[in-house]
Amino acid sequence: MTIITDDMGKLLEAGVKTLFFKAYEEVPAQYQDIVTVVPSATQTENYGWLGSLPSMREWVDERVPRGLLSHDFTIQNKDWEVTVAVDRNVVEDDQYGQIKMRVQAMAEEARRHLDQLVFELLASGFSSKCYDGKSFFAANHAEGKSGVQSNRGTAALSAAAYAAARAAMMQFKDDQGKPMGVIPDTLVVPPSLEETARQILNSDYYPAPSMEHVGNPWKGSARLVVSPYLTDADDWFLLCTSRAVRPLILQVRRELTFRALEGDSETGFMRKRYLYGADARYNVGFGPWQFAYGNQVSS
Repeated sequence: MTIITDDMGKLLEAGVKTLFFKAYEEVPAQYQDIVTVVPSATQTENYGWLGSLPSMREWVDERVPRGLLSHDFTIQNKDWEVTVAVDRNVVEDDQYGQIKMRVQAMAEEARRHLDQLVFELLASGFSSKCYDGKSFFAANHAEGKSGVQSNRGTAALSAAAYAAARAAMMQFKDDQGKPMGVIPDTLVVPPSLEETARQILNSDYYPAPSMEHVGNPWKGSARLVVSPYLTDADDWFLLCTSRAVRPLILQVRRELTFRALEGDSETGFMRKRYLYGADARYNVGFGPWQFAYGNQVSS
């Protein structure tokens, strides 16, 4: 039986869809290590519970429910898409290799976009606000009985600066004035600081000329994430990602879907083109600032 053009397009769509999602899953992604994925059921989600993380207390008489603090922090979902156009002649001439490369590139772009969105958000934390109305990285966070606390520094990356940021995070207190037990586990740097970061986390000896024969106490103390989407060459970040809520939130309203417009569609009929695209609804936002420490180095 002869396969007509319209049938060919339908057969192609099924194969291209499978190819797209296979390529998508194979693309390495760094964002997954530092975000909490939150399903969304509406256009905008409110995160009023941030800043009032629960803590245990002795049960003497009655339970004491923890109410929400007076925060009004929301994340609004956005629509995202990526589309490629394929000339009908390419389909008719069975040039599947060309189509395959374009679809794989489209899948890589969809995956890459999540990395870009997340790490650009992290870098914006020196000026963008979080749930308490302060910049995500600020020197004057305070709520309840916590006292004034800082998760922002200005030191260039070094073993001493890493140790100072780590110590500051481990001393953070909640709104009841109790230690939160934060243990940093992830160092995030731009490509320009990769060598320095690897020396701090991997060297057997303390990475400083004056202490070259002293053991390195920070070896293996955190995993390293090097992001090409961090464009400020000297800024670096220390995160705690082991808690139920991570420092950044990826809010997903609709998962990635794959669609095709082909055959006798308007583009197929009028412009001799088939369209293949993917789209989703999601956005990113800040979680608890206590799980992140940012150093913005002054120029």
